[in-house]
Amino acid sequence: MKNIKFAVLACGVLGLIGCFLPMVSAEGLSFSFWDAHKAPDGVQVYLVMAGYALAAVMGAMGAAKGFKRPQGIAALVGFAFVIFKFRGGFMDLLKAAIGAKLMFIAALAGVVVSVIALAKPEDGK
Repeated sequence: MKNIKFAVLACGVLGLIGCFLPMVSAEGLSFSFWDAHKAPDGVQVYLVMAGYALAAVMGAMGAAKGFKRPQGIAALVGFAFVIFKFRGGFMDLLKAAIGAKLMFIAALAGVVVSVIALAKPEDGK
């Protein structure tokens, strides 16, 4: 399970990339999740991105110094927070364009790999 830290890192980075890719694309118009940061409730965009960024940073720290249990917990919290922020609309991400699908897959896969990393941390603690 030494390479699970790279899966956590990849899921965090892919989630961040998905925020900038088209979430809705129809009739020549394209709208990404990032475009919603200009809305009055735009802080929600930053919160979702912070969840992905937290997980990506934990994966990078694990790659540099070994993936320990606290990093696994923090990554799991970051991915679970993203799912929580979307709540009932989380499954609707699969019906949208590539950016939304990438955000969905990254959050769901991130939860799974974080749980696996918690089960088998590199330090054994």
